[in-house]
Amino acid sequence: MGLVEFADGGTLFLDEIGELPLPLQAKLLRVLQERRVRRVGARQENAVDVRVVAATSRNIDQMVERGEFRRDLFYRINVVRIDLPPLRSRGDDIGLLAECFANRAAQEMGRTVGGLSTDVYQILKSYHWPGNVRELQNVVRRAIAMTRSPMAGVDDLPDEVVAAAGRAAGAEAGAVGFFAQRAEHVARFEKQYLADLLNRHWGDVSAAAREARLPRGTLYRLMKGHGLDGASFRK
Repeated sequence: MGLVEFADGGTLFLDEIGELPLPLQAKLLRVLQERRVRRVGARQENAVDVRVVAATSRNIDQMVERGEFRRDLFYRINVVRIDLPPLRSRGDDIGLLAECFANRAAQEMGRTVGGLSTDVYQILKSYHWPGNVRELQNVVRRAIAMTRSPMAGVDDLPDEVVAAAGRAAGAEAGAVGFFAQRAEHVARFEKQYLADLLNRHWGDVSAAAREARLPRGTLYRLMKGHGLDGASFRK
């Protein structure tokens, strides 16, 4: 029994259908049109009732125009279409997905990691993610696997991701749009908040971290990012 027949009465998911060779496209079209399959070596055909869900990361419209994907098959499967923008265009989703992947990875690995630090989230949102969600999942899993701290930090991320995110953030630094203005205000707030926090605790980073409810390592990284040193606040 093949997978199409096995899925009779249910759903068959065809991932990366854009990679299907043209001869197989013709066979799939016949199955979808006639709702019948014949096993290899068999003489009779069997009826099947299958819902087909297909996905592709390629531009299927361009493939049809270039003759790389059968037009008749395209119209046959293009009944309900969902176009999902790349991850870099869905910045608000990055943090939610990263948190989900971090929790799942920690559970699967049996690690007591509290998640990702604030500066990690900032880097993840600045990166352009050419590999989309799969790349994000792998980067987060690596951070959870590599960290030796209560929370995964920047040092646990791949160097190329950190470097590319830094370049992207620098390129946008001269922008005057909403997100650039928001980033500037957030940076000013963080620096002032940290300065006031350290001043109240006379430069005691441990005490400051407890009040801020942040891991001490995360607070150190935030201080370093804003050029702050606990020693300068000691009285």
